[in-house]
Amino acid sequence: MSVFDPELLKYIETHTMGDSGYGYDQRANRIAKTLMIEMVKSGHAAFLLLRDDEISKWWGGMVGVARKALEIKAEKLRIYEIKKVAWDRLTVEERKVLGIVRMPVKPKS
Repeated sequence: MSVFDPELLKYIETHTMGDSGYGYDQRANRIAKTLMIEMVKSGHAAFLLLRDDEISKWWGGMVGVARKALEIKAEKLRIYEIKKVAWDRLTVEERKVLGIVRMPVKPKS
């Protein structure tokens, strides 16, 4: 997953990034995050990230938290799909014997 991945940018844009090492989204942090997202979308962020270590560290923290969250989300979805396939293959009697009483629940988006 690239730093310029649209799914990663959407996650950063729509979630607070308290675990990025810069505290929760205070106003200045929200504004900086919005500006950086727009710079990444327009293709102007690469130069800035190479030029300024502080911004690079801050943005790297944001991307790291977002990437980890998206990986966790993908893993939960993968597990759900495996359970769903297993549920569909089992008969009612087999489910009863195995003690599986309810069908798997899809994780929230």
